[in-house]
Amino acid sequence: MQVLKGPGEYDYEVENPAQALAHAWFTDQEAKKQVSETLSRFDLDESAIEGEAIRRSSADLELLDRMLTSLESRRNKALGWVAEYRASLAHQLRESADRITDGKGVLRLEHPSSKGPTAA
Repeated sequence: MQVLKGPGEYDYEVENPAQALAHAWFTDQEAKKQVSETLSRFDLDESAIEGEAIRRSSADLELLDRMLTSLESRRNKALGWVAEYRASLAHQLRESADRITDGKGVLRLEHPSSKGPTAA
């Protein structure tokens, strides 16, 4: 039995009718209705499908969550270092500007005309 045989879609070999119905659930409203009826016989709804999908994927989801947490931590540390560098640079620039405007620590160049006559 094959499912999803439309143009541009892949053909899947399906081993049993349950798998065929599961694949058709995504594209066929009649299949979706049949799945809903089957679930309702067991007092379940479509959220049971989502729950099972999450349960089966929980190990992968946990790994992704840990990876995201690690990446967020690295990003936050990098942003902290950038903020610290900016604050340090601003402080250094402020100090340099203050020294220049106060005239402290700045070498003064004498104008050549202010020197006395030179012997030739």
